[in-house]
Amino acid sequence: MLIDKIKGLQLKKPIEVIITKLYTVENTDLNLYGSGATKKEAIADFVFAVVDIYEDFLMADDGDFTNGGKEFKDKFLSYFN
Repeated sequence: MLIDKIKGLQLKKPIEVIITKLYTVENTDLNLYGSGATKKEAIADFVFAVVDIYEDFLMADDGDFTNGGKEFKDKFLSYFN
């Protein structure tokens, strides 16, 4: 499929896209997503991202974050015991 118009932007040439059957899961509060060829893969991708972020936050000092980053860290960690 070719996309030749994007909301008023001038394209020099069409952009080719492939339409796939892809499952996605999301948490809009945290703006986190996962995707995969099956629901199980999409959930696994999401869980992988959550665990990765969690481990990064445990290792990071609060001084490493901007105010917005600290707010996100606090919101994210509020989901855990």
